[in-house]
This record gives sequence, C-alpha cells and structure tokens, in this order.
Amino acid sequence: MILFLVLLLLFNFQIESNDSIKKLQEKFENITNLEADFSQSSNGKSLMRGKFFFSQKNNYRIELKNNTIISDGKSIWNENKKREKVIISDINDDPLAFSLCDYIYNYPLKCKISEVKIGNKIILTLIPTSSQLNFKTAKLWINSKYLINKIEVFDFGGNSYLFEFRNIKINQSLSKRLFKFIDSGKLKIIDLR
Repeated sequence: MILFLVLLLLFNFQIESNDSIKKLQEKFENITNLEADFSQSSNGKSLMRGKFFFSQKNNYRIELKNNTIISDGKSIWNENKKREKVIISDINDDPLAFSLCDYIYNYPLKCKISEVKIGNKIILTLIPTSSQLNFKTAKLWINSKYLINKIEVFDFGGNSYLFEFRNIKINQSLSKRLFKFIDSGKLKIIDLR
C-alpha cells in the first residue's frame, strides 16, 4: 500500500511539472516580445547588468554599459564600445548565445523535471537525461503570470550561472531595428562565421 501511495505521489508530481511547463509554453506563445532589466552572475559574483529585449524566433538584444549583444536567431553581434569593434559569430558557436526558447521548449523534452511551489512561485529543476545538453542542472523560477524571473544553470565543472529578469514588460512596441546590427562604419568588424 505504501509503495502504491509513493508511486501515486510521484505520478501526480510529474503531471504538475508537465502542467507548469505547458502553462509556461502557452504564455510564451502569446508573447510577441518582452523587455526587462537583466543581470548575470557566475558563482555568486556579478558579471553584467543592463537591459534585455526579446522578440520571437530567438531575436534578442542585451544592452550593457560597454557592450551590446544582438542576435537574429542565427548570428550574434557582440559590439565592444570601448575597443570600437564588433565580433560576429554563428549562434551555435558562441559561448554568449542565450536562448529563452531552448529553456521553454527544447530542454524540457530532454530533461527529467521536478517542481517546487513556494507561495505563488514555481521552481522547475531540469536534469538532462542524456549527454546532449551542456549543463548538469538548470532551474527556472516562474512567477504567478508564468513568466521566467530567473534561470540558474549549473555546469559539469561545478560552476553556476544566474540570469535574472526584473521589471518584465510584455508585448511592447519594440522596433525590429533593435534586433539588427547596424554598422556605423566606425567599428572594426571581425566576422567568425
């Protein structure tokens, strides 16, 4: 009888996790774009702060004090304002590549998912079921509106990377130009594609 109750609890727990993923995906499907204050830290040390802009099809822009990182879903332009140069790379080859779509759609299909509810927040823990993914564990903090507030990734070397989103605004009137690199003619261009 106890084994049956344990199996029942585990089964219900998995349904809740799948339900939360479905709700997150449904919410994301209705978002054409978003903007937020953004911060990234590694092993507890702050690395960068700025603005994050996202548009469907993996277009994003991160505006930092000395850098602007732009992706059209295929390539990444990393503009260094101090050094007056931009490095262009393929999104699949760039360590700065970041994909909300992967965390919402692709990774859950390749992971065992567990869920913890704290008040009106949900923390989903994704543990890869194969060696295809380049992380050991990823945690998604989801608020009551089914928007991601934080993503924490743990790699195989024991390092942690935390991405936080605050003051999230969805479906704003964002210009498509935000997601395009426009050459001013003043920057040295290094194209690694």
